[in-house]
Amino acid sequence: MKLKITDLVEEIKKVLEKYISTKEISTFIKKVNNTQKQSGELPSSQLRLVTDQVISFAEKKLPVFNFLNFLKDLGKFYISHGELELASDISNSILSFTKKDKRLSSITAYAFLNFGEIFISKAMWTEGTTYIKKAFSFFYKENDPVGLARCESLMGTLYAEKGQLSSAMTHFHKGFSYVNESKDVSVSALLENNIGIVYNIRGDYNSAYTYFHRALIHFEGLKDSQRVARIRHNLGMLFLKKKEYTSALKEFDTSISVSLAKDYYPTLAISYISKASIYCTLNDDTLADALADRGMEISSQINDKLTIAEVYKIKGILERKKKRYDIAQNYFMSSLRLNKELGSELNYAETAVELGILFAENKQKDNAKNYFSEALKYYKKIKAVDEIERIKVFL
Repeated sequence: MKLKITDLVEEIKKVLEKYISTKEISTFIKKVNNTQKQSGELPSSQLRLVTDQVISFAEKKLPVFNFLNFLKDLGKFYISHGELELASDISNSILSFTKKDKRLSSITAYAFLNFGEIFISKAMWTEGTTYIKKAFSFFYKENDPVGLARCESLMGTLYAEKGQLSSAMTHFHKGFSYVNESKDVSVSALLENNIGIVYNIRGDYNSAYTYFHRALIHFEGLKDSQRVARIRHNLGMLFLKKKEYTSALKEFDTSISVSLAKDYYPTLAISYISKASIYCTLNDDTLADALADRGMEISSQINDKLTIAEVYKIKGILERKKKRYDIAQNYFMSSLRLNKELGSELNYAETAVELGILFAENKQKDNAKNYFSEALKYYKKIKAVDEIERIKVFL
């Protein structure tokens, strides 16, 4: 899956219209379209070529501050589509412009913030933390409360991805201390969504739904399709945990539809995997396997290792159902290894449970107990009520 030229052009127009006349933009877009198929997907080399053309055009037409804001927005656009190398190069370009001019500190802060998000997407937690802290320092000096709130949101996301939910929640709530919820709608909705994720993992479904629903209303009002796709996915995860599979599939399908239309590949990959999980539970193993393969294809292209680990878990469950225990064990072990390397305690625990079930079915009671106990220890730490009760049944 690659970014389509139509989506790139639309984003270019949307951002440049803030600064440049529509006529000039249209003339430039025609030149770009003459070198590309209007509806086709862009291979990496062509995407970089078009990006360089766009940046050169913007640099020539815009004053420095507006040009750097354009680069910031373009970098954010590429992050949302999983084009992390391009996003990283753009952020580096921003820093090369701003490092000698203290008047551009606010732009520097957002470049650091983009780097933080890039490294979180790569599950590189140490580097992500470093850049978020750098961004926070600049936002603090600039007295930018929205920037500070975004730092707290991203830091909370980092801890949530690692499965350290108490730390995540601390950062999300701290983010709210910087903003006015009625005025700073976008960042407030982002924090609401993130808090909903934590409540969902802990099994507090009513609170999770409340936060997701509030965030969804806000992002729909802002016409932020990327966030809408993600929240629809999160609502799907909520219904999945409640075993309300029809509602879950409806939410995942909505997320997939939006993500396909806009090339939001990180969300698309994980929504395919989540659908695979449901069909695995419903014993439609052929469809589950096809969806898992689709998720694997996308997550491999964008190098999303956390999602790849999820694919291995689903593949392991499918093989375990066929009683091909050796193959299943290999998949589960691959998932465990990746999650351990990436420091994802939550995903590790989820896979450990599945491996415990495998050993229990295979009459290896000691191995089963070890993996169940390991997962139980983590779930007690994060107070995940449903998972604790599930494991106790096996033990």
